[in-house]
Amino acid sequence: MAKREKTTSDLLYIKVKDGKFEHALKLFKNRVKESGLLLELKEKAFYTKPSVKRKTERNLAKLRYKSNMPKEFKKLY
Repeated sequence: MAKREKTTSDLLYIKVKDGKFEHALKLFKNRVKESGLLLELKEKAFYTKPSVKRKTERNLAKLRYKSNMPKEFKKLY
């Protein structure tokens, strides 16, 4: 596969209007968080074995399942 070139729509940028830097910074932080860029960088910082990835995915699935259960069944677990 050919590597896709980045366009301006892929980049995160915020225009500062009327000197409201704090507001622009808040918007930038939200966009970075929504894009998942920091999570991706953290994951790529160190090698994780496939078995560890599977284990963490399984544990996250258990947490999601448990949180979506009705209250009556949560008492059993």
